[in-house]
Amino acid sequence: MSIQHKVLTVLSSRDATSSAPSGSSAGVEVQGLAIGNGNVPDHVSCLVLSSAGSGTMSCSVKLFGYVADAAIADWFPLGVASADANRGLLNEGNSIGESEADKIRFSEAVNYIGHFDRVYAQITAIGGSSTAISVFLVSESVVD
Repeated sequence: MSIQHKVLTVLSSRDATSSAPSGSSAGVEVQGLAIGNGNVPDHVSCLVLSSAGSGTMSCSVKLFGYVADAAIADWFPLGVASADANRGLLNEGNSIGESEADKIRFSEAVNYIGHFDRVYAQITAIGGSSTAISVFLVSESVVD
């Protein structure tokens, strides 16, 4: 048996705020996280990192999941924040700051991502000089 990881790029080097998702083709397919038996694990890690920038860098990231079923066909902010405006925001709605000088590195668990067809990362705030943010989801599975 071995442990396998899959990394799904959700957002690459975004250097400005973005809008919420619109339409069924926004974001990326969650199936890209499938390992082994073809199923997407219930629990994945969301990684946020700066790929460029300087000064005091920070960002706020909101995750959305899309359900393609015709009866639903809509985007949903992920998470359980008590304030409606914060629902879907990583880091409990707080800004994600530098983990060391000129570097943002942040990880948070995301549950039940396999219940969605697509995932989208929105940058709701960004600070610093030429800050560029990337967002990844990482799945892990034990494979025979």
